[in-house]
Amino acid sequence: MAATTYTRLTRTRLTRWFAVANAPRVSLWLGNDHLLQVEHDGFGETYKRFYFRDIQAFTMAESPRRAIWNAVLAIPLAGCLIGIIVSAATGPNWVIMPVWFIFTFVFGLPFLINNFRGAACSCEIRTAVQTEPLRSLSRVRQTQKVLARLRPLIAAAQGQLTGEEVSVRMREAAGQSIPPQPATPQSAPPVVS
Repeated sequence: MAATTYTRLTRTRLTRWFAVANAPRVSLWLGNDHLLQVEHDGFGETYKRFYFRDIQAFTMAESPRRAIWNAVLAIPLAGCLIGIIVSAATGPNWVIMPVWFIFTFVFGLPFLINNFRGAACSCEIRTAVQTEPLRSLSRVRQTQKVLARLRPLIAAAQGQLTGEEVSVRMREAAGQSIPPQPATPQSAPPVVS
């Protein structure tokens, strides 16, 4: 059996931020003919392989996580900025001002990083037997880069369908045996009763 070499697609990402004893982490790796999702906590690792020939779909949906974190960070950040303004207006106090600047940095840096990384999303991979969340793909820009890298590999493993073949297979799956009719832009669609 040939040795498989892996390339990291995503950095290791925490799946739960407020874990006390162990913080589960997940990462995504690219193998020769499959994707490998590695989940590890402080005690063990779990591996899930998704072979390119078995992948049916990737589902990506934007999530409100970015807006929620912006709201959580913006409230104390606004309070810190108000504190700086009030301290400066009442006369600069060289004991209080550095404290306000430190707290502004503590809340401002994550706020900027959250916005710089872009819109948040959730991603799933579907095969014939399972639908599995890919928790390491958490931002739209990152997910689009990974999917652009995977598309040619999946197409090479499965082959590619033309638009006509897709419509024929969709009709077969729906149980219809209606022959395809060429559509012209000037004519109205046929009415089926």
